[in-house]
Amino acid sequence: MARAYKKVYEYVPITKRANQKMMPKVKIIDMREEMKRRHPILSRELECKIIEKLNKKEQILLLLNRRGHSTTISCSSCGFTYRCPNCDITLTYHKSSNQLRCHYCGYTIYKEEVCPECKEDGLSYYGLGTEKLENYLEEVFPTAKVIRMDRDSTQNKGAYEKIITEFGEGKYDILLGTQMISKGLDFGNVSLVGILNADNSLNVPDYKSNERTFDLLCQACGRAGRKNTMGEVIVQTFYPDHEILKFVQSQDYNKFFQYEMHIRKTLKYPPFYYLCQITILSKDYHVASNEANKMKAFLEEKIDASSIILGPTTANMFLVNKVYHFEILIKYRFDEKLMPALKELDEIVTSSKDFWVEIDFR
Repeated sequence: MARAYKKVYEYVPITKRANQKMMPKVKIIDMREEMKRRHPILSRELECKIIEKLNKKEQILLLLNRRGHSTTISCSSCGFTYRCPNCDITLTYHKSSNQLRCHYCGYTIYKEEVCPECKEDGLSYYGLGTEKLENYLEEVFPTAKVIRMDRDSTQNKGAYEKIITEFGEGKYDILLGTQMISKGLDFGNVSLVGILNADNSLNVPDYKSNERTFDLLCQACGRAGRKNTMGEVIVQTFYPDHEILKFVQSQDYNKFFQYEMHIRKTLKYPPFYYLCQITILSKDYHVASNEANKMKAFLEEKIDASSIILGPTTANMFLVNKVYHFEILIKYRFDEKLMPALKELDEIVTSSKDFWVEIDFR
C-alpha cells in the first residue's frame, strides 16, 4: 500500500463484494466480563446466536487459532508441568490420542493418569484448543453436527477436501478450526462467524502482529453472509478497546493503514526501514552466546554508522530441538557496506562446526 501511495504500484481498490451483498455486522465481546459470569469459552451472546442459527438451519464458522485440547497440563499438588525436553516450551495435550506433543520438534509422549513427579491425582488442564472446543460444543449443542478442521484432522490424504465438501453440502452445522478456515471458503448458508481468543496473535512479539491479526480477522469475517443470509460476526477478546479490533469492526483498511504506518515510522520498521535478521544457532549455549557477541562487534566495525544494530538477544523460541537461538536485528535504509559485510561474515562462519548462522532479509 505504501508503494501504491507513491505510484510505484497502481492502486485498484475493491470496495464491494462481487455479488453486491452487504458486509457482515461485527460485534466485539469483552471476555473479561464474561469470565466474571463464568462463560470462559463461549460468551452468552455467541451461545445464543449459535442456538438462533441452528434453529434457522443456518451454518456457523468458529475460528480458534490454536490446535490441540489444552496448551498446558500442570500438577496442582507439586507444580510439575509437562514440558518438551528438546525445546523451551510446554507440551500441548491432544485428547483424542491421549498424547502430549511439541508443535516445534515433534516430541510426543502419552499422558499418565497421575502426576509423573509426585504420583498424585492432581493434573489440571489449562488453555483452549480446537479439540477441547469441539468437545465443549458437542456437550452444549448435543443435536448440532460439529466438524473440526486443523492440521491434526486433515493429516490424511483428501481429508481437507472431504470436510469442505461435506460442510458445503450441509452435512454439518458448525465448522470450527484454525486459520485454515478463515480464507478462500465460500459457503452460502454460513450466517454467523465466531472468533474466539481474537487477541492471541496480537500478543506475538513481532512487528507484523497487528497486520497479521487484522488480515486474519477481516478474512474470517468475510466468510459470513456471502449469499442468501445476512452475516453476523462475534469477536471475543480480552482487549476490546484495542485499536486493531476497532478497525476490524469497521472493516476500515485505510484507517488501519494510517495507524500502522505511524507506528512503523516511529519505531523504524518497514516500509521506512529494511530489516536483516541474523540468527546464531548452536547446541552449546555458551558458544551461541559468545559468537553472537563477536558478530555484533564485527558488524559495528564493518557497516554504516547510520544503520541500527539491535541485540544480540535470545530468540522468541530460544531452545528448539536442543539448539539454542540468538538473534541480531539490523535496521537500515541505504547501507552499501552491509552486503559485503554479510558475505564476509558468511565466509567466516562456513568453516565452523560448533555453530551456524541464518541470515534473513525481512
